[in-house]
Amino acid sequence: MHHFKKKAEYKFWHSPIMLVVLFGVVVIFAYNLIGLLEKERETSKKKELALDQIESLKKRQTILEGDIARLETDDGIEEAIRDKYQVVKEGEKVVTIVNEEAPTNVDDENNKEHGFWNFLKRIF
Repeated sequence: MHHFKKKAEYKFWHSPIMLVVLFGVVVIFAYNLIGLLEKERETSKKKELALDQIESLKKRQTILEGDIARLETDDGIEEAIRDKYQVVKEGEKVVTIVNEEAPTNVDDENNKEHGFWNFLKRIF
């Protein structure tokens, strides 16, 4: 009788119902594995973007540190003040260049209007 129980147990694990259940479990694991792989790719892309951003921030930091070092000197302070406030030292002169634009004539703009009614007005 002991031999009979082994055959029944063997039949249970190899029954079509159990094979369908095991196949379903394998499919669920495969689906989750595919989702994990997609998330891993997305994470690696975000990591690369973050590393690029860190590199650009480090470059900006070195530029700003150079600007700070330049502003700690007298020449740097003088250059910054001249650029920002347009001042001169004693004995220097300032030259201001003014762009002259052609004056617009309001009458010329009104005569340039187009349309049916303006056409009739110009005829009469």
